[in-house]
Amino acid sequence: MPPARILSLESIGHAAVGGKAEGLARLIGLGLRVPPGFVIVGATPGELPADLAAHYAQLGGGAVAVRSSAIGEDSADASFAGQYETILGVEGAVALAEAVEKCLASLHSARADAYAGDHDGPVAVMCVVVQRMVDAASAGVLFTADPVSGRRARPVIDAVRGLGEALVSGHASPDHYVLDRSGRTLRVELADSSATAAPVLSPELRARLLADALRAESAAGQPLDLEWAVDAADTIHWLQARPITQLPCDPCELDTPLLDPEHVLTRCNVGEMFPGACTPLSYSFTARAIDVGMQRMHQRVGIQGAIRPENRFIAMSHGQLFLNLSTMSDTATQALGSSAEMLAQSVCGRSLDEIDLKANAAPPLARQIANGLRYVRYLFGRGRARAALRQLCRTLEIPRIDDPAAMWRAIDRRFVAIDDAMDHHLVSSAVSGVLTPTLLGVIAKGETPTQAHHAEVASLLAFADGVESADIVAGAERIARAVRAHAEGLGSFAHAEPEAALAWIQSDAAGEARAVFGDYLARHGHRAVKELELRQPEWREDPLPLIRSIQVPLRQGARGDGERQEVVRGQGAASAAPRSGWAIRWLTRLAREAVRSREETKSGLVHVTTTFKGAYRHLGRRLVEVGALPDADAVFFLTHRELGRLCVEGEANLEAVARARREVFPTQERFEFPDVLVGEPEPLDLRAEVALGGGTVTGAPVSRGIAVGRARVIRSLAEAELLERGEILIAPITDVGWTPYFSLIAGLVTDVGSAVSHGAVVAREYGLPAVVNTRTATRVFRTGDWIVLDGERGIVRLAEPEDRLARVSS
Repeated sequence: MPPARILSLESIGHAAVGGKAEGLARLIGLGLRVPPGFVIVGATPGELPADLAAHYAQLGGGAVAVRSSAIGEDSADASFAGQYETILGVEGAVALAEAVEKCLASLHSARADAYAGDHDGPVAVMCVVVQRMVDAASAGVLFTADPVSGRRARPVIDAVRGLGEALVSGHASPDHYVLDRSGRTLRVELADSSATAAPVLSPELRARLLADALRAESAAGQPLDLEWAVDAADTIHWLQARPITQLPCDPCELDTPLLDPEHVLTRCNVGEMFPGACTPLSYSFTARAIDVGMQRMHQRVGIQGAIRPENRFIAMSHGQLFLNLSTMSDTATQALGSSAEMLAQSVCGRSLDEIDLKANAAPPLARQIANGLRYVRYLFGRGRARAALRQLCRTLEIPRIDDPAAMWRAIDRRFVAIDDAMDHHLVSSAVSGVLTPTLLGVIAKGETPTQAHHAEVASLLAFADGVESADIVAGAERIARAVRAHAEGLGSFAHAEPEAALAWIQSDAAGEARAVFGDYLARHGHRAVKELELRQPEWREDPLPLIRSIQVPLRQGARGDGERQEVVRGQGAASAAPRSGWAIRWLTRLAREAVRSREETKSGLVHVTTTFKGAYRHLGRRLVEVGALPDADAVFFLTHRELGRLCVEGEANLEAVARARREVFPTQERFEFPDVLVGEPEPLDLRAEVALGGGTVTGAPVSRGIAVGRARVIRSLAEAELLERGEILIAPITDVGWTPYFSLIAGLVTDVGSAVSHGAVVAREYGLPAVVNTRTATRVFRTGDWIVLDGERGIVRLAEPEDRLARVSS
C-alpha cells in the first residue's frame, strides 16, 4: 500500500481524493474563491503523513477546518451527508493530528455503517481535507435546483449568521430564499419573524452567490448542493460542492415558454377539461390539438398565416394546462364584432376588470371589417363541423399491431384526426361562446352584469331539449330505476361492493337492469371524468366509477322516478320562458341550439380521443412485453414523439424518464393556482390558507409525500429506542445520530431545521415525507396521536377518522 501523502487542493489532478476534495478542486478550476488547504490521501489511523505539521505551517497556522472526504461519498443517489466527521476551529499541530485521526476513524462509525448498509455497501477509503477557517459573518447552503420540488428553475439559498454548522446540523433555522436563475429573489422566509428583523443576505449578495453556483453547475453538468461562507467584507468563500442527492423529476420539465412575460393566463375552461395535472402524452396529444384548433380559427379569420409549431393558446406549467387570454384576445382587436369583454365572459364567466389583456394593436378598420366577416362565416360553419365530426367518428379506426414500431406508425398516420376533431368541436363551441355573453349583455342592458343577470341567463339556457350531457344524467337515473324495480336490486347492487355490483348488473340475473345498463354503455361508454386525458379509462373500459356514482343515490333512498323528473322539468321550463323582448327570445333560442351543438361535438371529440386511448393502451402493453417499459401505464408519461423515438429508434433512457415523471405526477396534481394570472404561473402557498387550530402546525416541506400514522414525540436521542416501526417521528431536531432509526419511521417532523439539515437530507434519500421548522410540533402533538404529515404542503395535523380509514384501505 503506498504511503500516506499530502496534495494541495490546486494540484489534485486525477488523484482519487474523495467527494469533498474533488468538489473543491473543481471550484478552484473555475476561478472561484476557495479557502486554501490540502488533502491527506492514503492515511490510516495511527499512520499519518510525516509532513502534516509542515503543510499546516504553510497555511499560516491558526484555526483550520478538518473534514472527511471519503471516496464515493457524494453521488446523485447518496451523499453520506454528516455521516462522517467534520471538526471546525482546530488550532495547533497536535490538535490537527487528533482531528485527522477522528475523521479517519469515522469511516466505520455506527451511524456511517448503518447508512452505508441502506445504500449499497460501505465506502472503502477515507481522505481528509484541511482548510483555513473563514471568519464567517454568514454561511449556508445553496442548491442550484429546489431539492424538495425538483424545480430546476428555482435555486434556493438557506443562510444563517456566523458559521454554517448550526444550519447543517439542524440546530438552527435559516433564512430561506427562493430565486430564479437570473438571480431575482422570488420569495423570502426569514428565520426571525419579528417586525424589525433584517435578512441575513442582501439581494445583491444572493445574486452573486447564485452566479458563482451556476458556473459550477454548468461545469459539473448537473444540479449542485454547495456550502459557502461570507466574511465581514462580503467576500464569498466556497466550502463544498456535490451533486444534489435524490433530486426528483422536475415538475416543470415540459413547461411551455411564455411568448411574453406580461401575457395573461387562466385555468378557467381548460381546468374543467383537465382538472389537476395533464400527463405528457395528453399534453402532446390533446393540448396540442386544442392549440392547433385555435390556430386554425385564427388562420381562417385572417389573424395569422401558417400553423406554428409552438403553442400560442395553450401553455403548460407545473404539469397543468392554461389558456393564454392575451393571444386569444387578438380576435377582439383584429375582428370587428368581437371584444375582450366577450372573451372574458365566455372563458372566465366574468369581467376581468383587474387585468389588462394587452392584446396586439388593432389593424386598419378595413382589415377589422374583413376579419369580422370571416369570423361570422367561421361561426356559421357549425353545421358543416357537426356533420364532419359525425363522419370522422364513423370511419376512424386504428389497427392493433404487435410490433411496437409499426403500432406507433399506425397511430402517427392517424394523428391528424384529433386535430380535425378538435377543430370541428371548436367551430361548434364558438357560437355558444359568442351567444351566451351576448345574451348576458342584452339582459344587463350594457351595464356590468350582476349575479342576478348571470342567474337569469342560466335559467334561460336551462332545460334545452336534446342536450347530450343531460342524457348522461338521465340515463344513470334510468339505470337506478331499473335496479330499484328489481326484487334483488338493492341487495345485489346498491349495497354491494362496486366490483360485485358490476358483476351482478352484467349478469342475466339483473334482468331489465342489465339491458338498460348495456344500452347506457353503448351510448355513453366512451365518456368519463377528465375524459380528454388519455390515461383516464372510459366507462366502457372501466365501469366502476359509473357504478359507484349510481350506488350513492340508491343507498341514500333518492327516488328519481320519471314522473317527478318531468314535473320538475316542466316547472323549470315554464320559469325559464323569456318574459319580454323579441331579441331575448331569439337569442335564447339560438343559444340553446348552440349548447346542443357544443355538447354533441364534445361527445364526438371524446369518441375520437377514446379511439386513440385504446391504441395507446395496446402500444403500452406491447412495449412491456418487449421490455421497453416497466408497465403499460408508463406509456402515458412519454410524449407522442418520445414514444416514436422509443419504438422506432430504440432510445434507451426513456423508460427512466417515464418512471421519474410518473413519480412527480401526484405533486403536480396537488398544485393550485389563481384562476387568472399574469406571467409565469406560481402555485399558491396553501399553508397560508390553513386555519390553524390546536391540532395543526405548518413548517417547511423538505421531503415529498404524505404519511398517516401514530406520532412518537421524542425530545432526545436517548429516547429513540422507544420508536416503533411505522410511527411518525416528532423531535426538536434530528442530527446524524438519528440515522439508524430512519429505516423504522414513516415520516419526520422537527421544530427547527431546513432543507439542508441532516434529517431533511436523509429523509429525502429514504423517501420519507418530512416537515421541519414547525417551531411547535413537539408541544402540539403527543405520543400516540394519529396525525397526517403532508410533505407536499408543509402541514402536520391531527388525523380525522377518514384519514385513518384511507390509510387502512390503502
